[in-house]
Amino acid sequence: MPKIFKITMMLLAVVACSKFNKHNELTITDINGEKAAYKVELAQTKEEMSTGLMNREKLDENSGMLFALGSLGANSRSAMWMKDTKISLDMLFIDEEGMIFWIYENAEPESEKLIVPPYPAYSVLEVNGGDVKKHGIKIGDMVKHEWFKEVITPEEIAKTEAIAEDESDEETTEEETEVEDTDEEETDSVEEVKPSEENNEEENKPVILD
Repeated sequence: MPKIFKITMMLLAVVACSKFNKHNELTITDINGEKAAYKVELAQTKEEMSTGLMNREKLDENSGMLFALGSLGANSRSAMWMKDTKISLDMLFIDEEGMIFWIYENAEPESEKLIVPPYPAYSVLEVNGGDVKKHGIKIGDMVKHEWFKEVITPEEIAKTEAIAEDESDEETTEEETEVEDTDEEETDSVEEVKPSEENNEEENKPVILD
């Protein structure tokens, strides 16, 4: 067998055996700066999210798994559990802007209890049990990662408003154009919007993820 073919087959075997071969870095911050930095595996397909961290003997320090729950659909209800998971985990539930809105600490290994946030999460970050307490992670902290939208700071808002105000002042200094009076009243056409019919179908059962 040609050497190049052997090498190609080896590479294919490695990729096939490395289910979670997508690693990213993320940080957790608050108004005072960075609290923790993690190297995370990305669970993006439904199969990857259903498998999660099952059957792992350990999770390296400052490592975790980030679940792309937003890919399941805006109205999808998701629940986490610890079935076949051998290590205790802290779970951070995150909204679309990267804010942590709910935390579940020290999830019990092998438990089949459903862990359901108060409202659907855009993403969940699973880390070693005890990390929340260790790093002082709290609700309202921000997760910085490419999956989440950048939040506009108050300083940026003030700067934008100042620019808009300056442009408005410049416009008022321009010569006014004469506008012909008209007796006809202008009316805006309003398109009637019919209310959408309520969906009376039963809600789908939550998607259970590890």
